[in-house]
Amino acid sequence: MVKLLDFFRLIRWKNLVIVALTQYLIRYTLVIPFVEFLSLNDIQFLLLVISTVLVAAAGYIINDYFDILVDQLNERKVIVGNTIKRREAMALHFIFSGLGVGIGFFLGWKVDMWNLGFINLFSASALWFYSTHFKRNYLSGNLLISLLSALVLLIVALYDILPASEQNDINAIVVFKIICIYAAFAFITTLIREIVKDLEDLEGDLKMGYETYAIVSGKKKAKNIVQTLSLLTIFGIAWILHSQFQADLYSFLYVLFFVEVPFLYFVWKLNSAEKSTDFCSLSSWIKIIMLSGTLSMLVFALLMNV
Repeated sequence: MVKLLDFFRLIRWKNLVIVALTQYLIRYTLVIPFVEFLSLNDIQFLLLVISTVLVAAAGYIINDYFDILVDQLNERKVIVGNTIKRREAMALHFIFSGLGVGIGFFLGWKVDMWNLGFINLFSASALWFYSTHFKRNYLSGNLLISLLSALVLLIVALYDILPASEQNDINAIVVFKIICIYAAFAFITTLIREIVKDLEDLEGDLKMGYETYAIVSGKKKAKNIVQTLSLLTIFGIAWILHSQFQADLYSFLYVLFFVEVPFLYFVWKLNSAEKSTDFCSLSSWIKIIMLSGTLSMLVFALLMNV
């Protein structure tokens, strides 16, 4: 029983649920209501979600596999090498990655764009090299994870809308652009969270000889860049609210109180953050903002049907 629970902790099951939820929200709140011709049926879309979840789970496993020592230094629970053996973890990584990539190519073949399968292949490879090399280097690992987070959203449009683009009308283009906006939000909030996590792990990473952004640039500069990125995001969302939701009071209020206000609170708390526990709390807070931003799709869809 303990091993099973640790397995679910290892694959970050809560994060995987959010990944699946995000992709289903995109399909059922943005794509199906507005796009006439879809490339995937319901079963095929389920396979797409499963493939994304498998690749993400494999990434979490391999990350913990290579992070045993640094996790010990940062006083985190270590699963690989304890309840789950190292060879078991490596086997699970290759099984999950292989299945995720295989399903991706299968779905690409089904929609007559087999090269879409390279998205999952790129993601699985990127997660491997992130764990072995990029996460230890200046900013490259942060940017890579941010890109992969954006791909979680974009892959829905690439598989479900793009192959049928010749049959779709202007609505498909609009929906594609909206998904790109959400993907941009995922990219920048993930980048913010990744830098905050570097600040949280600063002492352990320093002992390991890593060259993360927080180590190379220093704590003060890292906090400044997080604050700048946060404020740019806040102003960008405010511009969208002003230009798109003036006549939609409830959507305006949702984004204001569940995205903008929490983001402002995050920036305020960042100023006084110094200890690892402070940055751990901020990392959780930005995760909540990411979730509330994603759930705005559902809010908009519900309000449109009122």
